[in-house]
Amino acid sequence: MKIVSAQEMQGIDTQAIEKLKIPSIVLMENAGYGVLQVIEKEYFPPRGRSITIFSGPGNNGGDGMVVARHLFNRGARVRVLLLTEKSKIRGDAAINLEIILNMGIPLEQLLSPRHVRNLKQKLASQDLLIDALLGTGSKGAPRGLIRETVHLINELEIPTLSVDLPTGVDTDTGQVEGEAVQADCTVTFAHPKRGFYLYPGMDYTGRIVVVDIGIPKDLGVEEIKCHLITSKDSPKQLFYRKPSSHKGSFGHVLVLAGSEGMTGAASLAALASLRMGAGLVTLGIPRSLNQILEIKLTEVMTLPLDETPEKTLSLEAFGKIRELAQKSRAVAVGPGISTNNSTKELVKRLVAELEVPMILDADGISAFTADISLLRQRRAPLIITPHPGEMGQLLEVPTDRIQIDRLGAATTLAKETGKVVILKGARTIISDREGEVWINPTGNPGMASAGTGDVLTGIIGGLLAQEIPPFSSARTGVYLHGLAGDIAATNGEELTLVALDIIKSLPEAIRRVRSEYS
Repeated sequence: MKIVSAQEMQGIDTQAIEKLKIPSIVLMENAGYGVLQVIEKEYFPPRGRSITIFSGPGNNGGDGMVVARHLFNRGARVRVLLLTEKSKIRGDAAINLEIILNMGIPLEQLLSPRHVRNLKQKLASQDLLIDALLGTGSKGAPRGLIRETVHLINELEIPTLSVDLPTGVDTDTGQVEGEAVQADCTVTFAHPKRGFYLYPGMDYTGRIVVVDIGIPKDLGVEEIKCHLITSKDSPKQLFYRKPSSHKGSFGHVLVLAGSEGMTGAASLAALASLRMGAGLVTLGIPRSLNQILEIKLTEVMTLPLDETPEKTLSLEAFGKIRELAQKSRAVAVGPGISTNNSTKELVKRLVAELEVPMILDADGISAFTADISLLRQRRAPLIITPHPGEMGQLLEVPTDRIQIDRLGAATTLAKETGKVVILKGARTIISDREGEVWINPTGNPGMASAGTGDVLTGIIGGLLAQEIPPFSSARTGVYLHGLAGDIAATNGEELTLVALDIIKSLPEAIRRVRSEYS
């Protein structure tokens, strides 16, 4: 599903009006009527209900006036609170303002912060508030009357519907400077907006409903490179196996992970690869830790390797690793592997010389914080899976800057390295060297616990072993990982969710996605 920026949506609107000759007032009419339909479906029949619409000075306010007219015609007790002087309204909004005034719909101008604050008692008995203050083109924190009104709406704690987007949420980044409307439902037009699926914006939108306002779905979307992952983006070949299949049909994953005190990370990654459907999984582990993993794991094979005095993988293990990697379809490197200098040199050599598709995660990423050009030089497929802190180290910027523009960070690293990048975190983002970027809608706060990233690495390794292309493996793996986490949280509690719960819930996640193809 395509997700648009404010500029992209403006371009689509312009094409609809200038190229297709759809009058802009028709688009405004369709938008307002679409909001009415959502109110009737998501809330209640309007007749007899008390509804207040906060209309801003632009086209978003005009949309609100169309909503007011349709609610009035449905028998609602509706009023419009206009945050400017009537004489300052222009264009299509001015036409709709004149219509509601001629219809006798109550309208009050809010011209001072004190006026806004005095409304609290007056509005306390309303059934629904409608935020039509600012549209997708607005930037920065709400100011003046708009800021006071946003605060009032949130203070009233009455069900609130936002028109196009919650006022105060940045359309492109989801950032909130100051205060934003806390909506129960956001009705947006033609296409969903980027900020709806990025935090903190996701916390303000409530239910997201996309309304068709008469713009053809394919108009102006060819160059749009931002997408929302859906279950339909998983490859069909993953869910159908020939009766004659054997374990060799589904590939061998070599997981290189673990160090003293970090055997759990290694175990989780290996188990996840196997659960994702790989035919064989071998876990390469420091020699002195092999017995622990032999006891801990049943279906996974182990490979004891040369180690450092600190019980981490040594550069001396390279030859044995290369020998097994040549028989594997995927190599996963990093979970719990440590930042030992010898281990870092091993990781660098593995990335440089192994020709099998690879996932680089966790401590494995730290080997490249001083020089990402080494990642660019790798010829074979590589998927890099940093969390925001690791991404900041790779790009040499503070973590908070990564979080402010997660889309930009992911696309920057993907373009600079030429590799597939997965920026983990709330609303994981995937990007490729061409700047295509996908936002994952699955997952929940319960997954913010140790080991969940190791599980993701293993899942992607299992997909690569089944010859799913790297970008598709990244996208499918992230979606299934989050969905399994959502299932685990539903079956238990977000509070108690642990990484192993995700592995246990993966079969149900796969069943749900596969059912989309049946």
